[in-house]
Amino acid sequence: MTKPPSIARFEQLYWASVIIGLVNTALNWTTANATLAANPVTANYTWMLPVGQAISLGIAVLLWFFIVRRPSVVAKWVQVVFAAIGAIGLLYVLSMLAMGRTAFGMSQVVGIVINILYVAAAVMLFKPDAKLWFGEGLDDDMLDDTWDAPRV
Repeated sequence: MTKPPSIARFEQLYWASVIIGLVNTALNWTTANATLAANPVTANYTWMLPVGQAISLGIAVLLWFFIVRRPSVVAKWVQVVFAAIGAIGLLYVLSMLAMGRTAFGMSQVVGIVINILYVAAAVMLFKPDAKLWFGEGLDDDMLDDTWDAPRV
């Protein structure tokens, strides 16, 4: 089966969010590393940044593979759960900005864009052609008719 348009759009939105996330991480790497090093509890755990980033990227590639290359309903729902968590985080950041409890900076703008792209990608997985891609659009009546005797 050829890749349906909504899966192609999912792929574009998904990779845009992943790539922008990687750029954002690179831009904030020294700040995050300095924050870890400044805390006596986490000073010896600066190795967590590259390991965490590698695990995150590995999960992103696996989700992409099992959604776009080998359609899996499980991967679809994992993606949806991650998107829901991102949407909750987005609402939290927006509420903190609205209440003035956090500074509005480039990091927040980029994070908002990343989450919007990620959620938009997840929405693509519920389009009718995407449901067929995952084998979810099959009519149950069609499956039941295969067991009936031939009709004359």
